Amino acid sequence: MRLRLPQIAGSGLLAGLWALPLAGSLAAFAWTAGDFAAWINLLHHPQLPKALMLSLWTGTAGLLLALGCTVLITMGFHGSKQWRRLQVFLAAGLAIPHLAFTIGAGFLIMPSGLLARVIAGGSLPPQWVTTQDPAGLSLMACLALKETPFLLAMLWSFLARGDVAQMLNGHWRSARSLGHGTASVWLRVLLPQILPRLLWPIAIVWIYGATVVDMALVIGPTQPPPLAVIIWADLNNADAAINARGAAGAALLTLVLAALGLLGLLVARGVRKSLTGFFTQGPSLLTISKLPAKLLSALLLIVYALVAVMLILMSLAGHWPYPQLWPATLRLDAWQHLLIGHAPLLLSLALALATATAALALAVLWFETMPAKLDRILTISAIASLGLPALVVAGGLYRLLLGLGLTGTLAGLLLGHFNAVFAYVFIVLKGPYRAFDPRFRSVAHGLNTGHLRFWLALKAPLLKAPLLMAAAIGFSVSMVQFVPAQLMAAGRFSTLPMEAVTLASGGNRALTAAYALVLTLLPAGVFLSAHWLARPRWN
Repeated sequence: MRLRLPQIAGSGLLAGLWALPLAGSLAAFAWTAGDFAAWINLLHHPQLPKALMLSLWTGTAGLLLALGCTVLITMGFHGSKQWRRLQVFLAAGLAIPHLAFTIGAGFLIMPSGLLARVIAGGSLPPQWVTTQDPAGLSLMACLALKETPFLLAMLWSFLARGDVAQMLNGHWRSARSLGHGTASVWLRVLLPQILPRLLWPIAIVWIYGATVVDMALVIGPTQPPPLAVIIWADLNNADAAINARGAAGAALLTLVLAALGLLGLLVARGVRKSLTGFFTQGPSLLTISKLPAKLLSALLLIVYALVAVMLILMSLAGHWPYPQLWPATLRLDAWQHLLIGHAPLLLSLALALATATAALALAVLWFETMPAKLDRILTISAIASLGLPALVVAGGLYRLLLGLGLTGTLAGLLLGHFNAVFAYVFIVLKGPYRAFDPRFRSVAHGLNTGHLRFWLALKAPLLKAPLLMAAAIGFSVSMVQFVPAQLMAAGRFSTLPMEAVTLASGGNRALTAAYALVLTLLPAGVFLSAHWLARPRWN
């Protein structure tokens, strides 16, 4: 295949900004993680067994709870009028970043939080162990609450595909005509087909929950902490031996997750074979009540609303003695402090705008210049970059950029953010872009319309909604980057997530809430703007 200049330019830019740094980061990490002495040091770490079990427990339990909520809500609402109304829940859940939600949830459930004031009362806060509980229950709950909207969105997009909807509707009608109740249809016919198609979203949620750092630092247990927090502390240590131990720890966590993932697939395959008799049983009148789905959806919406209210009140509270349900005084000191020290805010905004714009431009350039059969290469790479723990990818990129002298620079910070941003933008945009009807281009070519003019006048307006949504997602992903930003900044720069995590471990709750609110409002504003701009020009 003879490459043209646009193809060379597009693939060259993409390789330089994303593919080569990703490959180099993994190679650098593998080289560092191969230190035998670091492994010996890691295996002698006194907190390793408990910390590893804690990471696996919180990640797995959070995933199972989120998946259970997703399935229950879908079974209760799919095909009904309320199914469309769930868009409000999805928007609210996806708009609040994990870190901001965790900070707000911490304010809500801490011993002097709003729940304790309503439930326990009394003159002194109760001796509850809620945030940073030893079993990681609060971290697990936050993971489940945050990942349920994501899994619902993934399931929603799958069910909305025309071919899938037509197939499942046919199966639904056939099973119902044979006498199966609604619950029997879901359990025996639909879910066995749907869940395997959601393998990658489920895997990403599981890996994220087992390796998350910022949420664990805010609300997770401390004695011992999850293994990801121990690894994070080691990777930030100036001692070369401890730093290498952190790389070995990240490699160990990755290998354990990979082994357990393969084991889980084998077990799921065996369980599915053993349930063949259940799947092929005769008609069952088992039906689904919408009440559990309604109650669960209402509960989730109430939690999100309470978290948002707590962030707003805490950011304005000057003095809020226990057990009062309303702050004694309201002040704008925290917001004034945030605006005066605006450097992290401006830096996060600049990074988000730059990386989202660059990722969108490179994705469009790839789709316009490269054949669709090559998409598989980038898709696998993007899934790998998102599926691997952030500690691995960011840790390897840090070592690569350290050797190139780019740590502590804006260029290094941009590359650290760009990795995840491009992966998300490419995955989100691939389906709608490749589904564009090629007959439009054939007609334009027959009218002697140039490629650029055709794209600007017709293709871009028709793809306006997915383009804007991909840009909004890229912006939001960049805004909440913590692990890569902290490593690449090397103490010379500070972004909003870095400031929020630092403040969460201190005593200034109002300022912490203000930073968390900004982390929520900026992506939410971008999503709302994208939704408004994506409206069709004609009704």
